[in-house]
Amino acid sequence: MQAEISRFITYIQDEKRYSPLTAQAYQRDLKEFAHFLASSGNDQVQSISYYDIRLFIAFLNEKRLSRTSIARKLSTLRSFFKFMQVETKLDQNPMDLVNYQVKKQRLPDFFYEDEMQALLKAAAESEHPLALRNQAILEVLYASGLRVSECRLLELGQVDFLAQVLRVHGKGNKERIVPMSDSASQTMQDYIKYLRPKLDVTGQAKQVFLSNKGKTLTTRQVSQILNEIVAEGALNLSIHPHKLRHTFATHLLNNGADLRSVQEMLGHADLSSTQIYTHITKDKLRENYMHLHPRAHRQTKEDL
Repeated sequence: MQAEISRFITYIQDEKRYSPLTAQAYQRDLKEFAHFLASSGNDQVQSISYYDIRLFIAFLNEKRLSRTSIARKLSTLRSFFKFMQVETKLDQNPMDLVNYQVKKQRLPDFFYEDEMQALLKAAAESEHPLALRNQAILEVLYASGLRVSECRLLELGQVDFLAQVLRVHGKGNKERIVPMSDSASQTMQDYIKYLRPKLDVTGQAKQVFLSNKGKTLTTRQVSQILNEIVAEGALNLSIHPHKLRHTFATHLLNNGADLRSVQEMLGHADLSSTQIYTHITKDKLRENYMHLHPRAHRQTKEDL
C-alpha cells in the first residue's frame, strides 16, 4: 500500500503539477487510510472493497470529523483509486458505489462595499512602520482576488505595472493573468520604491511582499497583518485572507461581471466553484427591487 501511495503522490506532483501543500494533504489522507487498513490486517490495494470504505467512513465519524473533512478525504481516495485503475487495472473501483452527501454549502463570507471602504481607509491612514506594505497586501488581495499563497509568493517578475496585471501561478501551477486596480497598482509601486528596499537588505529576494526580516511572508503573517489593520482602525470586523477573495468575486458579480470572466480571474477549473458567488446580498436585492419594480416606490400625497 505504501509503495502505491508513493507512486500516486509522485504522479500528482510531477504530471498533474499539484502544489506541494495539496500533495501533502493527499499524502496525509492516504496515510491515515493505510493505517486504518493495516489495523484490520489488510494492506493490499487489490483486496480493498466497498465495505472497507464504509468502515473507514464510520471510523472518521467516530473521530467526530466534519462532513466536509470526510468528503475531502473521500475525494482523495477517489482520485487514488482512479489512478490505480489505470495503472494496475483494478477489476473494480471500491469508490464507485460510495455516495457521501455533504450538507448544503454555506455561502461565502464577504465584506459589504461600505465595510471594504472602511477597511481600505484604515489601511491608508495607518501609522504602522510597515503600513505601506500592509496597505499594498490588502489592496492586491481585494483588487485581484488572489489566494493567500499566490499573494505571499508573488514575485517581482510576475508584476506588469504598465499593463496593470499580475501573472499568477495558481493551483496545479497553472498560470493566469489577473488585472489590478489603479489603487492597488499605485500602492504596490510606492511600496516597492520606498519601503521594500529597506526590507530586502541583500537585494536578492524575489517575492514582492517581505517580512520585517526580509523573508517570504507566511500565511499566518498575512493573516496577522490584516487583523492589525482591523485593530488599528477600531473596526468591528472579522477578517481572514480568503474573505477578501470572496469579496472580490461577490462585488464583481453584484456589479454586473459575467460568471466566466470571474471564473478565469479566480483560477477556478470548474464553473460550479464560481457559481456559489452568484448569491445577491439582501441590500443589493432590496436596492434593485425598490429602484426597478413599478409598484415598489413609496406613494406620496401627490400620488393619492
